Amino acid sequence: MANFDWQAQLEKRRRRTKYERIGTLILLVFILGFSLWRIFYANTPEYALEKLGKAIESQDAAEMQRYCDISSVTSHAYDDLTRDMFAQDASLPDQTKVMFEQFYIKIKPQVTEGTCQLITAYVQNGSWLQPGGDNLLKGRQLGIDYEYLVERSQLRNTKFVKIESVSHTKDTAMAKVQVRDEYTGTLFILNLLLNQKEDNWQVTKILNYRDFLDFIGPIQTSGLMAYTRATQNIIDKYNDILDTQQTNFKKMTATEDGRLTSTQRSKLAGYIKSDIIPALEKRQQELDEIPVNDGAQYLKEMRSQEARLSIESWQHFLTGIENDSTSELNLAKALHAEALDIQHRIEDLLKNSAVSRISKTIP
Repeated sequence: MANFDWQAQLEKRRRRTKYERIGTLILLVFILGFSLWRIFYANTPEYALEKLGKAIESQDAAEMQRYCDISSVTSHAYDDLTRDMFAQDASLPDQTKVMFEQFYIKIKPQVTEGTCQLITAYVQNGSWLQPGGDNLLKGRQLGIDYEYLVERSQLRNTKFVKIESVSHTKDTAMAKVQVRDEYTGTLFILNLLLNQKEDNWQVTKILNYRDFLDFIGPIQTSGLMAYTRATQNIIDKYNDILDTQQTNFKKMTATEDGRLTSTQRSKLAGYIKSDIIPALEKRQQELDEIPVNDGAQYLKEMRSQEARLSIESWQHFLTGIENDSTSELNLAKALHAEALDIQHRIEDLLKNSAVSRISKTIP
């Protein structure tokens, strides 16, 4: 009996030793495999692109910046975007064009820094934010419409589709990446330059970004012009109506001492309720019924925003004169300024996209 117990214990010890050896071997294989993976794949451009995509999906801005040199990409893209920006504008003298180009070079540091912050915020939040607070890129503080510049860059409407191929040398690589313009559904192959850093690869430049802009621009412009023609009668009709209303408004608000009488306030309030606000609402309703051509989505959105802000402005103005509220009148003034800013942006969009072939109309 004692001999049997001794043999059983010996057998158990042999099995345990066998399992320990197998476990050690598996661990060694795992360590070797990880080391080989680290050497041969984790330090490749393909791995950097994979990690970059996952970082954007998981909203990991720090990881995204590890595999993409945003400052470098943005700097090169800014040069491509602003180069020859005014070349097609026949209304500008050559000397003025040169002056504008020099101006864009001068403000490049502020614009590219702000754009890097915009992209980082997008990765973190999953949505595109507007510069706010005391940001120099808010509105037209730098002398440019930054919102419109971002729109021209195609940044917000260009989506990743797939990696076509990656070719590389010792310390540089080029990835062919297929992207899609969300406005028109057009596909394009971007060539991304990657450089090898100390312990990873980074995307540093879009080699054919200018080609992309030149390719996608005319396609969008074609749809934009078609949509503009389709809505032109509506714009013209309501421009006449709103011009007449503006003339009536000026007559109704004419005073000798700058203060409206109670009778003027009452008539003006009735006119705003019965004519001005309904006209703005009706115009937007008719515009919304027109199908949007590919490439005209931004114009439609701008018109919708302008209408909303104008209506809100009149509503606060109405409350201000009815309740003699300075704060409401000031709010109405601020909203009106925002609406005018969007009107200027629409003018720029139509002028630049159509290369001065579309007649100037303020929607």
